[in-house]
Amino acid sequence: MGYVKAQSKASLIAGCITGGLLLLSAFLIARGITVGAILGIVVSLLLIGQFGPSLLKKFKVMPNLLVVVLGLITVGTLLFRFFN
Repeated sequence: MGYVKAQSKASLIAGCITGGLLLLSAFLIARGITVGAILGIVVSLLLIGQFGPSLLKKFKVMPNLLVVVLGLITVGTLLFRFFN
C-alpha cells in the first residue's frame, strides 16, 4: 500500500521481504519445523513495532490498524502453538 499511495520503493521492498519471510515461516510450520514459528513471531513483532507507534500517533485503519491486529493474532496463535 505504501508503494501504491506514495510510490515508496522502500515500502515495496520491505513488504516483499517481510511477506517472503512470513511465507517461509508458514512453509516451515507446515513441515513441523519449530524455527518457522519463531521466525513468524519475530517478523510479526517487528511489524507491530513498526506500525504500532504510528497507529497510536495517527489512527489509520489501513495499513496501521490492520497490520497491528493481524500481527497480534499471529503472535498469539504462534505462541499458543509453540507452547502446546
